[in-house]
Amino acid sequence: MKTLRSILPTNIVSTTGVLDIEITGIAFDSRKVSKGNLFVALPGQHIDGCAFIFDALERGAAAIMIEGTRKNIEVPVIKVSNARQALSEVSAKYYDNPSEKLKLLGITGTKGKTTITYLIQSILKKAFGHAFRIGTVEYDMEYEKIPASNTTPESQILQALLDQALRNGIKHGVLEVSSHALKTWRVEHINFVVAGFTNLSLEHTEFHPDMSDYFSAKKRFFTEIASSGKTCVIGIDNEYGQRMALECRAVGLDVQTVSVHDHSADFYCENLKMTGTSSDFFICNGSEKHPCNIHLPGEYNVFNALMAAAMARAVGADWNSVCVGLHAVKNVPGRLESIANEQGVNVIVDYAHSPDALENVLKTVRPLTRKKVITVFGCGGNRSHEKRPVMGKVALRHSDVVIVTSDNPRKEEPEVIIEEIMAGIKSEAPDGSKTVLQELDRRAAIFKALKMAEAGDTVVIAGKGHETGQYFADRTIPFDDREVARSFFRKNEDEN
Repeated sequence: MKTLRSILPTNIVSTTGVLDIEITGIAFDSRKVSKGNLFVALPGQHIDGCAFIFDALERGAAAIMIEGTRKNIEVPVIKVSNARQALSEVSAKYYDNPSEKLKLLGITGTKGKTTITYLIQSILKKAFGHAFRIGTVEYDMEYEKIPASNTTPESQILQALLDQALRNGIKHGVLEVSSHALKTWRVEHINFVVAGFTNLSLEHTEFHPDMSDYFSAKKRFFTEIASSGKTCVIGIDNEYGQRMALECRAVGLDVQTVSVHDHSADFYCENLKMTGTSSDFFICNGSEKHPCNIHLPGEYNVFNALMAAAMARAVGADWNSVCVGLHAVKNVPGRLESIANEQGVNVIVDYAHSPDALENVLKTVRPLTRKKVITVFGCGGNRSHEKRPVMGKVALRHSDVVIVTSDNPRKEEPEVIIEEIMAGIKSEAPDGSKTVLQELDRRAAIFKALKMAEAGDTVVIAGKGHETGQYFADRTIPFDDREVARSFFRKNEDEN
């Protein structure tokens, strides 16, 4: 148990009331306040947390932390200059800075983060016995699996998870670090021993005004956050990665580079051989070469494996654990996930929701396809408008048939999103030389693609991957691309 005074942040503007009171916990959601908690009212994009102060008080909050000014509050009030920054700091203090007692690896970038965390966790388990993984799909703490609410949890949730991991004897873990997290103080008071960077491409323009801001947010992870002695593992198969490596070295950081083909990198591969279900290669590091096999097709997954190997080696994982750990990962949910069927159709569900990610997936499946590539995809609402026509072009360029549908429309009209995608498709092939269909209903679109598919075709269902819901302005409905595809084949079997 801590006193309020003992966990005060450094960005205090003013205080009222007695500070030497016991605090039983920290909450930023009034619905989760328990008696004796400190309630931190966070400014929101749509609703200010200050609107819930009296709800928090009714539930037993012992103190309130806010950015603004509120009168007629009988408990201690801590006014701060930035509530999110304060939440990060007080959470670290309340839980006694658990990350300082851990070997925590963090990975950021546009693509590849989730797969890399699965690979790293597998290696760390082989090398050290236990490891947790926190990211987009779930928070796998070994002793408990928690559905992910955000790629990177809010700072208080994150500190609580790290504290609980320590209490369960788990001292190694890996965390996906989003640009949102880096701009909203979620990882500001976390100690990382390894920081990884995959790549950067067009994404999140609804949150970042331009690519410069996007890059700067990612760069903070290396130059401003975490311990000064951390190892920076940076992929250089992307111009932003090359720039990141240069700028990190310029400020004296320990940089290890990763590339699939560039032999000047610290980690690269040789003798790469890929099939439809796996990849064989040697991981090269200096004069060492280690044979490796992963159950993941595609050159970009070879890059992911190299990143995982380099990051795990930085915390002392031996080479046998690296290679065995990489091989042990059979699949990653919603990432090139194959849907079994008896019709000879290669059905792939993938989370690809950016132009580069979609292109990578379609390039990977093309050599494995004897006949047509049929792509079903849409774009999320209230997200980057700029990528929509680009994704339309990419889909058309690498597919034989494209079915444009709804993704997670959120507060936008699905028809408007589809029109923006179609603008790119029409500019790519104004003569209409390829088959392009529009189907607003995502389930119907998936069924349409599977119905037209023949043995030897590949159907790529892109955009939602592991997600189990579809998000509209006024509701969320159960929806899983994988289950929808399976239901189609079950229906066909029943009819036959």
